[in-house]
Amino acid sequence: MPTPWPAWPESRTFHSPARAPRRARPVAPRSDARAAGLVRAILLGSLSGSVGLWPAATLAQRADQNAVTSAEDAFGTQTGTQSVGLYSLNDARGFNPQQAGNLRLEGLYYNQTAPYINQCLVRDTTMRVGIAAQSVAFPAPTGVADLRLAVPDGKPRVSAVGNYGSFGEVGALLEGETRLTGSLSGLGCVNYNRNFFHDEARSSTNLSGGGVLAWRPAEATEILPFWGVQDGHDHNVVPVVYTDGVLPPPEFANHRLASAPYTVQNWRLTSGGVLLRQTLSPTWSLTAGLFQSREHDGLTFLDEFLSVLPDRSADHTLDIAPALDSQVTSGEVRLTRRTVEGPHSRRLEFALRGRAAYREYGGDALVDLGPSTLYAPAPAVLPAYATSAVSRDTTRQLDAGFSYEERWTGRGSVALGLLRTHYRRTIEDPGSLPETDTTAPWLGSARFTANVSGELTVYGSYLQGLEDAQLAPTTATNRGQPPPATRTHQADAGLRYAPAGGLSLILGVFEIDKSYFNLDDRSLYTRLGSLRHRGVESSATYAVNGFTLVAGGVWLRPHVERTIPEPGATGTLPLGPTPLTLTFNLDAAPASLKPFALQLTANRRSGGAATADNRYLLAPVTTVGLGLRYEAKWAGRAVTVRLDAQNLTNATGLRVTGVDQVLAEPSRRYLLGVAVDN
Repeated sequence: MPTPWPAWPESRTFHSPARAPRRARPVAPRSDARAAGLVRAILLGSLSGSVGLWPAATLAQRADQNAVTSAEDAFGTQTGTQSVGLYSLNDARGFNPQQAGNLRLEGLYYNQTAPYINQCLVRDTTMRVGIAAQSVAFPAPTGVADLRLAVPDGKPRVSAVGNYGSFGEVGALLEGETRLTGSLSGLGCVNYNRNFFHDEARSSTNLSGGGVLAWRPAEATEILPFWGVQDGHDHNVVPVVYTDGVLPPPEFANHRLASAPYTVQNWRLTSGGVLLRQTLSPTWSLTAGLFQSREHDGLTFLDEFLSVLPDRSADHTLDIAPALDSQVTSGEVRLTRRTVEGPHSRRLEFALRGRAAYREYGGDALVDLGPSTLYAPAPAVLPAYATSAVSRDTTRQLDAGFSYEERWTGRGSVALGLLRTHYRRTIEDPGSLPETDTTAPWLGSARFTANVSGELTVYGSYLQGLEDAQLAPTTATNRGQPPPATRTHQADAGLRYAPAGGLSLILGVFEIDKSYFNLDDRSLYTRLGSLRHRGVESSATYAVNGFTLVAGGVWLRPHVERTIPEPGATGTLPLGPTPLTLTFNLDAAPASLKPFALQLTANRRSGGAATADNRYLLAPVTTVGLGLRYEAKWAGRAVTVRLDAQNLTNATGLRVTGVDQVLAEPSRRYLLGVAVDN
């Protein structure tokens, strides 16, 4: 779904990795209309792109950014804080690529402590699934989020963005880049936002900044250091609502939930790293990256409504989490040999990649506030509490492998890959001996494309992976504990039809198999069986005479097989996945309308399972958005003024996540923004 900059916040199904699932803070923007809200992209963007060749491509400035016109398909594109498409960093084919560990920064393996990245450091995100994943040397079953760093090219530029929206939302961004020396260019950015999502917190602020350097000491060498920081807080945080999975949850509006004055979240995030691109010879090149991200969450107070019933009654709990820290260092070294003989090319890549992660979790104090209702006034006085010692998770992973591809222009391609993974995770709980999980599987992949004609391409792939799962929910006895990484498998196939004239149609089928985690009869979050997602996905893009269409749909058929009983769960349809999602996006900027342009969005989400026995389904939801923009040159400066509205009809609806959290559709809202490039 195209969103104005900055985009409105996204689903809060994503929880901070530093503690048990709770109210998530800003997450990377996502185009998925299935979310009950949208990402807090005002704060945070997403590192994006694929491995580039230097010199770096010129970046679009803030006034030029348009997710609809830049999208190659309908599977997920984000530029700046606008997004469009079916999938996103935290939802692809019903799974979570970012949580699974499938981020790529400039094509290299990248891991992070938090589910969001500083907007000042990033520019674009592309979801690589289906035929788009054929360009990824080491693809992953849950899909790859291909992230591109904001790399300066030495041309002096300054951009400024300001916005004002519903519920007192205010934002301001200032960004500049220039050449510092003959071979060194730099980019700097600062971004301030206030009250960026009223449905999640009545009062919120975030200040972020970052910088990227591009050093090109020789034609064959590029070195890219970057660093950024985000500092923010929420006050009067809106309560989190959970269902017990037995009775369907009632409809409710987040902005009507009473927030206690003492509920608060504070966060400080830093991220940095360095990339190296080096041409060694006409056929050999080296790409390497080393990255680190850190998160510190201050003492947190969150309200929770547990086991909500159809009459809106629930058990009211206050969750107080101690200050927690987490850190992850990740990176990859890749050596590539590419040869070209006329229409035939070969690519051989050797990769060594890994991560070293440390995180604290747990220690929460849970204060029972007794029975209540969703719209009841919040207690005015903070009750007595005492947090406890925290647990620690230490994870080490090292992968080594190769990928080989043969490609014939106009005919097709075939590729094989093999990775050996060494994985070790150690859990240290207070008063207990450390528990360690280790595994070292071989992971293979095979993929192909075949050009049936100049217009029709057939593709297919089979992939194996070792991927992380969602953390234990707040209702678990081992709340916040990460499950061990498990084997995953994916098979997909499809076709792309791209005749002349700007039309591209994609139709594909897929099957993904993973382990299924949830609560057992002791409320322990553990592996209960297996989960299979089968589906059909489609994309249609068309551009002609200033009109750009991006539309698509995904029909998903999830199925769970339980080998260990899950209380009350007798259905084979798991909570969380949405069976059908449709998206339609039209950008109209013909010459006859200039300097004005229009944008129309419509999204349809079918109702998923409302209860674990599958007796009840959620109601479908349709949302409509409309945007008007003015694009012109003032005194030689590019200026864009946007007025965007989302959920114009104020449609209501719910989503239930795989860990029983209930998410309400964000209410109607507006945003007026101005971007100026010099």
